[in-house]
Amino acid sequence: MLNYKEIYLDYKKGIRRKNWKKLGFLDKALYRAAMYYLKSGGTITSEKLIIKLSALVEKLKETKGMRIFKRGLEKAVEMLERGEEKGVFVWAPRLKDWLKEPNYIFWLGTVR
Repeated sequence: MLNYKEIYLDYKKGIRRKNWKKLGFLDKALYRAAMYYLKSGGTITSEKLIIKLSALVEKLKETKGMRIFKRGLEKAVEMLERGEEKGVFVWAPRLKDWLKEPNYIFWLGTVR
């Protein structure tokens, strides 16, 4: 269940972290409508709406470090898949271990 206080605090965090600007027009409109509805005393019971709002809350809560780590994780998964196909791990067996370390994954996310 979502309440106004949680939604409002996450909205403020999103503005502070500049994640609010990254949301689309319709996402912002939905979020504002939900805040207004909850502020007036309503409760949101629709499962689809709660799932959508939860996804928006996660986007608003995202930090720079989380985005970097997510990007690094995507690169690590891609490298694991391609490394298996091309036989890279035959001549670089330690790379497979590195791709499982959080610090290396974070570093991968910082490298463009």
